[in-house]
Amino acid sequence: MNVDTRFAADAALARIKMVHTSDVHLDTRNKDAADENGYRTKAEAAFGGVVDLSISEEAELLLIAGDLFDNNRVDDSNIRFVYEQLARTTSTVVIIPGNHDVHDERSVWNRFDFDEAGDHVHGLMTHAGETKTFEEINVRVWGKAMEEHAPENYPLDGTPERIDGCWNVGMAHGQVTTKRIGQGSSPILFSEIEASGFDYLAMGHIHVWGEHDYGGTIARYCGSPVAHYAGSAGGQAAVIELCPVGGVTVTSCQVTPHEGREIPTGMLTI
Repeated sequence: MNVDTRFAADAALARIKMVHTSDVHLDTRNKDAADENGYRTKAEAAFGGVVDLSISEEAELLLIAGDLFDNNRVDDSNIRFVYEQLARTTSTVVIIPGNHDVHDERSVWNRFDFDEAGDHVHGLMTHAGETKTFEEINVRVWGKAMEEHAPENYPLDGTPERIDGCWNVGMAHGQVTTKRIGQGSSPILFSEIEASGFDYLAMGHIHVWGEHDYGGTIARYCGSPVAHYAGSAGGQAAVIELCPVGGVTVTSCQVTPHEGREIPTGMLTI
């Protein structure tokens, strides 16, 4: 949790709530037995749980920070499943690709019809980065589409100048590190997080919870909502409150339990 009072004097800001997920890795080629809700895989059940969370929290925004799909070869039933799930929520949905569902000429995102997904569903599919402004909730969301997961891909390169009088939110898929050289692909530098000016940075790529707050930016890995992918430390999503009085508050919510374990008392049960 992180609370501050930097925004108390900004009368233009209103309290909003967001849900942040990433690394769902939908792919029905790896089918489990369907559960009582008809989900075909652990990943489908987890994504259904994230949508449930957005509904129960009455979140204004649902942020999906990459790797919604496990690869660009998934069949169209996976896309239809996402349409069906996102139709259940009234949250505005913003999606970026990750390293598993990169936005190249063979991308699954070339088959994804955002019009069919609904007017409330938006993709940030520009390789140079783009901003979506949602005036009704006074939020700007920036992110970029990953074309290739490589050391030369910089997820926070080209972030826009911060604008006062609205909430500034960023999305990035990559590895937080101290330097770009010799530290793997799609590096996200500590200094870039600090300089971004985002009130909240929703990150993906790491399957467990991670906190990387620098300067005035609250930056989190929410981890995969699929506990099976991350062991006992996985199965989570983040709920973020942006409040002009309380600042930015982030809570980890358990979406799915690891096999053989119950969801801890006091956490979300689906």
